Amino acid sequence: MHVSVNTAIFLNEVQTGKSQLECLETLSGSPIDNIEVRGELFKKETKDKELSEIAELCQNNNWKFFYSIPEQLFNTNEVNSNLEKYLKMADDHHICQLKISMGDSEDISDTQLKNLTNLLNKYQVKVTIENQPNEDGTINKFDKQLKKLKDAQVPLGYTFDSGNWYWISECPSNAFDKFKNEITVFHLKDIKDKETVMLGDGATDWKSLLRSLNTDIPVFLEYDIPSDKLNDQIEQVNTILNDRNSH
Repeated sequence: MHVSVNTAIFLNEVQTGKSQLECLETLSGSPIDNIEVRGELFKKETKDKELSEIAELCQNNNWKFFYSIPEQLFNTNEVNSNLEKYLKMADDHHICQLKISMGDSEDISDTQLKNLTNLLNKYQVKVTIENQPNEDGTINKFDKQLKKLKDAQVPLGYTFDSGNWYWISECPSNAFDKFKNEITVFHLKDIKDKETVMLGDGATDWKSLLRSLNTDIPVFLEYDIPSDKLNDQIEQVNTILNDRNSH
């Protein structure tokens, strides 16, 4: 298994005008398994064409195609009405996984959860919810929400973001211990003083987390990485993943 990348690693280049496609093309032949694009980094007028070209790039490199939705699934007492639009988009462009922030499901009814389950079951794409760095993403609140979804048997995975805990003064290792068995995708970043830094420069015991993670769970780098440091960051994670798989 190899590391995967979210296009947040190219944030600096995208901000200076490069497309996500152009950035991803530079990774052809790299030792990575999957790529995840970010919905908010597309230009509306070129998005459709770019998604098709990224799908082709994925096919040529045997990468799986993930997509991060810059919205939340639950808003107070309603389920995000844009969800089906994203599910259709995923079908059209061979996207295998969508990620969306959890939001607040406290006032969502059983009927709404049943309708959500029926909608998700109509499409091939898998959907994961992510912990946010706000009051909806505290360990206790997130735990309650996950239990509610699980009890209702809503077919959602869980993207564990190891960095988001810092902004709400929660410990990522405690969160990991709590949610380890629910995680289906892992977003890796290292944090120092609430700033993202290169792996090994921050407070996260990331090697221990990866060694404890189920071995079939994709691990994504998801922070801005200067191009001259990218190969090193990829290699550091691949070393741990390979070492872990050989035991």
